[in-house]
Order: sequence, then C-alpha cells, then structure tokens
Amino acid sequence: MSNEELFNKETFAFLLDKAKGDRSINQYANETSVSAAHISRFLRQMIGSPPTPETISKFAENAANDVSYRDLMIAAGYISEESKRENDSPRTRRKLAEEMEKRFFQVILSELYSKDFQWSIQKPEKRRPFPDLTIEINHDGYKRWYLEFKGSFNDRPVASPLPIHLLYAQIATMELLPTDKFTIALNDEKLYQRILKKPPVTLRANLYLMLVDLEEGKIVREEKLSDFDFKGPCQ
Repeated sequence: MSNEELFNKETFAFLLDKAKGDRSINQYANETSVSAAHISRFLRQMIGSPPTPETISKFAENAANDVSYRDLMIAAGYISEESKRENDSPRTRRKLAEEMEKRFFQVILSELYSKDFQWSIQKPEKRRPFPDLTIEINHDGYKRWYLEFKGSFNDRPVASPLPIHLLYAQIATMELLPTDKFTIALNDEKLYQRILKKPPVTLRANLYLMLVDLEEGKIVREEKLSDFDFKGPCQ
C-alpha cells in the first residue's frame, strides 16, 4: 500500500492545526520555513499526498500542544498503526523507560565523578520507588540529593507520567530537611521552560530543575525553583 493510500488527510489536518496552535498560518510558516500556502492546503485537506519526512520534521520542531514528529508521521502514513501498537506495548514502554533512566544515571554519575566533594549512592528501598535516585553528598550545605527523572526517549514520554503539580504534591509528602536537595531532571527543553514559568508557590523544599542532553551526555543547566524556608518561587 502506498503512502498516498495510508495518508490520513483528516487526522493530519487536525494534528497540523493543533501543532500550529494560536499562531496564524503566516507566523507558523515563518517559524517552520514551509510556505503558508502549502500549510493552508494541508489544513484544508486539498493535497492527496503526504508531506515529506523533512517537511514533517519542520512542523514538529516548532509544534505547539505537544504534537510530536511521530504523531505526524503516523497520520502521514510513514509509520503503520501496527507498528504504533507494538511500540506502545507495556513491554516496549518499560524498555524505553529503563533505557532513558540508564542514560540519566550515566550523565549524573559522570558529573559527580568530575567533582571533588564526597558522595555516595544510597541503595533504593523496594517499598519506595520514588524518587529515582538518592545520593549522599557533602556540598553547598546539602547532605542528601534526591533526583526524579521526567522526560522522553526517542520523542516519546516514557517516565514519571505524573503531571507536574502531582509531582510537587508527592514531593511535599516527603520529610525533607533544610540540608536536602531535590532535583527534577528533564531532557525536554519545552517542558523545562514551561515548568520554569510556573514554579511551585508554597512547596517547602530546596527544589531544582535540571535540563539534561541525553544524546550529548551532559547537564545543560540547573536552576532553583523553590527554597525550604518558604521564600517562595526563586527568580
């Protein structure tokens, strides 16, 4: 079956409109380097053949509302529904989550090995899988460092499915001390910026947000979201 036969014009138009978001067609065209007329024809379902993967990549890179490259590729007919179902199986998601977690561990440990302060990984409790990693440290006044990984792997969210406000609520149930540091580690730039704009207001915790590049294997940056002593969101 050809891509033309697999191309779902209605679904693609819906996803493309969602990806455009509140922007005008001209604004989205400028950001994607795809002509406004071309975008308009796809939105009006006037084209029988799917856009090329290169064009879809441009749509996805500037997409709003979490529309992914994979979503658009499925609607365009390049990825089959059978493949989608196989890749969305619990076993596949578990493998992706394990691989993503492994990458996060490697980046964090590589960073720690480059430091001159003392640290040691605390053995996780089977009855308490949250957070993903606990480290005993002696640095910047902190004695313990908790890390929770929340991100995506191969453009798919695979870990820490809790919405961010529920994650804050879960952190609030912990008996944190002034010498405890809690970091939410992400590999998604858009999610990172979204969380930075709306930090927790009353969470009593030394809470940090970290952006990690899993492909390059490095920490991009880390910023503080809140203080233990109720100073409010950090600016």
